[in-house]
This record gives sequence, C-alpha cells and structure tokens, in this order.
Amino acid sequence: MTHRIHCTHAGLPGVHLVDILSDRRFPRHSHDEYGIGVMLDGGHVSWSGRGRVEAGPSHVITVNPNELHDGIPAGDSARRWRMLFVAPRLITRAICPDLASREFHHPAMIDPVMTRRLLQGMADIPDRDPGAITEIIGDLFGSLLDTPETAPTATKPSYGVQLMLERIHDDPLEAPSLAALARIAGLTPYTALRRFRREVGTTPHAYLKQRRVRLACAAISRNLSLTEAAAVTGFADQSHMTRAFVRQLGVTPGQWRA
Repeated sequence: MTHRIHCTHAGLPGVHLVDILSDRRFPRHSHDEYGIGVMLDGGHVSWSGRGRVEAGPSHVITVNPNELHDGIPAGDSARRWRMLFVAPRLITRAICPDLASREFHHPAMIDPVMTRRLLQGMADIPDRDPGAITEIIGDLFGSLLDTPETAPTATKPSYGVQLMLERIHDDPLEAPSLAALARIAGLTPYTALRRFRREVGTTPHAYLKQRRVRLACAAISRNLSLTEAAAVTGFADQSHMTRAFVRQLGVTPGQWRA
C-alpha cells in the first residue's frame, strides 16, 4: 500500500497545504475549510454532495466546508494531488464576507489557466508574508467563488433531517440512538435512516464519528494533549481516536498536530 502525506502550515492562521500520494480509499468525511487543489498524477472517482466526481491529471478539484465526500483511486495505481485549505473565517475577515457565504459548484474541472495559477499560488504561499498570502488566496478563491451559479447545488436537508443534525451537533459527546433521532424527526427509525443517508450522504453514526474527528482536530489545535483531545470529543480512548483519524483523514492525530 502507498500512502504518503505532507502538510505545510502557512504563516497565516487558517491556511495549510497538503500533498498526498496514496492508493488508499477514503470513506465519506468532510472538512471545516474550503479546499482547492490540483490532481497531479493518476486520478480518482468520488461521491460528493454535488454528485459523482471523476478527476484526472491537471484537473482542478474543489470541496466546500462541511461537504461530505469520499475518494477512490481510479485504476490500480496511486494518485497524487495537492490541496490548499482555507478556513471560511479567514475569507470573511480578510477578503470578503459575502465570498465566504458562497459555494464551489464544480468538484472537478478542466481549466488549464486555473491549474497553472493554483500550482503557482500554492508554490508561493509557504515563502510569503501574511499580507501576500491573503492576496494569493483572495485571487484564487475570488476566481472560483465569485462566479454566477452554473450548476445545481445540493438541496438543503429536510426539516426532519435538519433536526437530527442539530441534535448531533448540539451534543456530539453523547451518541443518540437511531430511535431517539427518529423521535426527534417524527419518523420511524427506518425512514429516519433512509432519509438521513439520502440527504446527508452517510448514516447518523458515521456522521457523528466524522464530526468527532473534526472536533478533535480543533482540540488538538488548542494544544490539548492527544489523550485530552480524545476525552473531550467523545472517543473511548486515544487509540479509538487514532483509528478514526487514519480512516477518515489518512494521518494519525500526532501527524496532524505536527
């Protein structure tokens, strides 16, 4: 199995770069940040909230905050891609509040000009000061977000599914049973499960687990120890948290912190 990942934190909070070479299949998960990048070698197919994605060499790839997606290598060989992740709060504060309320509409696209601009911008970011990094991000994200809507966005969850999501978000440390979520939504457990999967893209339990991973990332960013991060985010222990990290993000909590 091939799986190598390199993370670079820029000199601006809320910005980091990730280079990945992997033949691993990633389960459905989401990020807190916007992500834009380029598929460098190989390709992958994936499910996303915007539909099926097929990305090959030089494709521009995007992901919205909180958008569930997965990733499967196309063929038998590893694929390599580079991503720039940016927190929405940075775009709100430093670039344009309105821009941070928008979404990418194309999860993968062929755009040679944008591919070159992305690769150059990502190469420049580690060596620039915060002001220059902000300009690079504003240029790249403005080009991709400040455009007319040309593709349908995923529909928002129905009222019942929204109630289930709110319950999970309000108390992710206490895992609700499917029956409890169904009662909240006014549905039978079976209907609740089918509707949640159809509208969110995964089961409530899997969604809760990926939510805990994201909370653990935030806890580790606050300099909590790995043991403390596991405890405050609902994992039984550090080993359970580590398995969840590796499965969803491809790195251990220690690697993510580094």
